Amino acid sequence: MNLRPASASLALLFTLAPAGAAPAPAPAPAPATVPAVRPSARDLVSLPEATGVAISPDGSRVAYTVRTKRFDPEAKPPPGFDPATATGPDQKAGWTVATQLWVSPTLGGEPRQLTFATDASSGPVWSPDGSILGFLRKKDGKARIHLLGLGGGEARVLDTGALEPQAFAFSPDGRRVAFTASLPLSEAQRQAKWASGGAIRWEREWQPVALHVVDLQGGKPSVLTGPGVNVVSFDWSPDGRRFAALLSPSSDPYEVSNLQRPAVVSPRDGGDAEVRWLEEKPSGAEGIRWSPDGRYVAYAVGVGTLSLHNQLVVREADGAGRWNAAARLDPTVTGFAWSDDGSLLASVAERTASRIYRLARDGSTARDAGFRGRVIRPPLSADRSGTRLAVLSSTPEEPWSPTLVESGNGRATVVVQVAAEVASWPRSVTEVVSWKNADGQAIEGILTLPPDAPKGAKVPLWVFPHGGPDDVSQLSWSRWTPSIVARGFAVLQPNYRGSTGYGRDFYAANRGRLGEIEFQDIETGVDWLIASGRVDPDRLFYGSWSWGGYLTAWTIGHTRRYRAAVAGAAVVDTVSQYALSDINHGAAGEWEFLGNPWQQDGHARANPVSHLRNARTPTLILHGQADDRVPFSQGQILFRALSDVGCEVEFLAYPREPHGFQEPAHWVHMLEAWADWFGSRARVPGP
Repeated sequence: MNLRPASASLALLFTLAPAGAAPAPAPAPAPATVPAVRPSARDLVSLPEATGVAISPDGSRVAYTVRTKRFDPEAKPPPGFDPATATGPDQKAGWTVATQLWVSPTLGGEPRQLTFATDASSGPVWSPDGSILGFLRKKDGKARIHLLGLGGGEARVLDTGALEPQAFAFSPDGRRVAFTASLPLSEAQRQAKWASGGAIRWEREWQPVALHVVDLQGGKPSVLTGPGVNVVSFDWSPDGRRFAALLSPSSDPYEVSNLQRPAVVSPRDGGDAEVRWLEEKPSGAEGIRWSPDGRYVAYAVGVGTLSLHNQLVVREADGAGRWNAAARLDPTVTGFAWSDDGSLLASVAERTASRIYRLARDGSTARDAGFRGRVIRPPLSADRSGTRLAVLSSTPEEPWSPTLVESGNGRATVVVQVAAEVASWPRSVTEVVSWKNADGQAIEGILTLPPDAPKGAKVPLWVFPHGGPDDVSQLSWSRWTPSIVARGFAVLQPNYRGSTGYGRDFYAANRGRLGEIEFQDIETGVDWLIASGRVDPDRLFYGSWSWGGYLTAWTIGHTRRYRAAVAGAAVVDTVSQYALSDINHGAAGEWEFLGNPWQQDGHARANPVSHLRNARTPTLILHGQADDRVPFSQGQILFRALSDVGCEVEFLAYPREPHGFQEPAHWVHMLEAWADWFGSRARVPGP
């Protein structure tokens, strides 16, 4: 590959020039010291990240985890590292990553770090009396439940034998812990696997995740569910005798995503638990919670959709009553919690913002709780009474931080600014914009302008559509954009038809017309920005990730007005994507393409690879080699197609990375390569 390495001198790679100006002169020799652009890619990646939050039962404290990434500028490749294959010791390129547990008072006071071990801590859970904080962390290479007394001392490990817990919860009386863990292979299964030389029954050997219970003081865990069901999530009943659970047929990621079914699980002595199903058919679902009085169970589902959770269902745990608590809304439910008065508090993605509604159990009323100004990342963690909520929240200028929300008035208070250093960075300007598409329908987007952009200047534009497509761009923090915005680019994040947050009809509008609908909505937005004189029509750029990468590939096959493009983890061939992705088949195909590729032509009509013969936009491809969601072969197809048609293309493959990159060195390299690809082409060429 021949991509020029990015460096601190990226700011010199392009010169902003208004339309119609004379060609820029050749740049002067670089000074000995180049002013750094803030934030740089390394600045962004180095920010600490809040990754989990849980409020204490009395609402006085919030526990949360913080992931830190530190770079050692003196680090060198160690002996034994093979640069040709990126294998050997120390593959982290000088970065050290740690995730630790913290606790902070909700209303003033200093946060306190509780863990210091090398292995990551995650999933904080409070005991019912608030005296113990449980969390997950590896010990001797296996995931274990750790129990830390808040009065001081070391955390003790709850013995779960060979089982590795994935999630856990204390019983209401605090004497037991329920946890989910994969069932181990039986001795007969182990023998058969050995005898076959490891032969695999493809997509038939997903080990179920079972529900177990163990006494807090120790002892052998008892298993409550058997091989017939897979436990996705669960909640103890208030009396501690039963569980509400979301169950899927197996732990296959496709079935976990699309075939969940809510149920009440009642343990039985000496046998598998009794399962009472709460819905006739499986579907996509999210969260399940008992009401405080133990009479009802609530869960979010999508009705007539794929992954848009547009109903908050309340069921009688022991009867036939069923209500939609969100019946007064056309919502995108992102999280919920019960209040002690029997109502529900639901967080809703509403266009580019977050809202919290207080919903009557029977759906008769929906009252806006008054939450404003920040975007919420689910789930909601509620105190015992449901009067205080802990969430992660952010704005375009502030990264995600633990936040306290008063359910009575919606007032939000940031408990601690986890990444306070961003306050010293230059501030960009972000606003919600709206335009009409070719059908006359209003489309919204988020426009971010670079810091200190001259008034009236036409700046280069980066079009950055969200992935999914079942997602929505909101007024929240992004790790992707600040380092490129700091180099003088405006960014448009369009909420095309198919986005969530705008109601069921808007969400369903691109079914069977994928590519065509999004392209129309986005391109009319770019036309509107050009006509309004805000961006330079000669310096347009396009790039995004996942389904945003699909739209990148579709766009470069349908127009040549973009100066450069970046396709990250891009869906390019919808047929092989259907066949090879871990979740994008079956129900996903039925929803998005109105069928599978073997029985109708929806995939063929929406296939970017069919149009790449027309592509001439210089394109940078980015893809993780361990990606199961959008397999690495999609990047290979795009590279081969663009190479064959004579389009300028570079392909950066990142070892070990899944669909969402994990390693800081890869994030820095990717962001710098992205900025370099755009920045080196942002200057208007001379005659």
